Amino acid sequence: MRVNGVQIQQVVLNIVRNAVEAMVEVDRRELQIATRALPEVVEISVADTGPGIAAELADRLFQPFVTTKESGMGLGLSISREIVQAHDGELSAAPRPSGGTVFRIVLPIRRENDGDDDG
Repeated sequence: MRVNGVQIQQVVLNIVRNAVEAMVEVDRRELQIATRALPEVVEISVADTGPGIAAELADRLFQPFVTTKESGMGLGLSISREIVQAHDGELSAAPRPSGGTVFRIVLPIRRENDGDDDG
């Protein structure tokens, strides 16, 4: 299976938008987006300097209808995780040591001759 670039862009956009919204109330606003290619996977990370994720919310963060926003529906991260998992990847969130949150998208690297044998 090939990666659907539009879907992965939507996942990254959702995470970036959440990060920007999370930093509205803090003095130090920094957003860092990084990529890293390893032998078997590629990793995309989005880190912010927002207030972080409340402990009581952390284990439910990717469940549908879980939100900290007044006008949010709580579906963005749930759908994002489903998209990443459909690509055999993982989406996770963790606190940043210096404050804020880092989201990681890890996707397997497929070679041209991997899987999907038709014959």
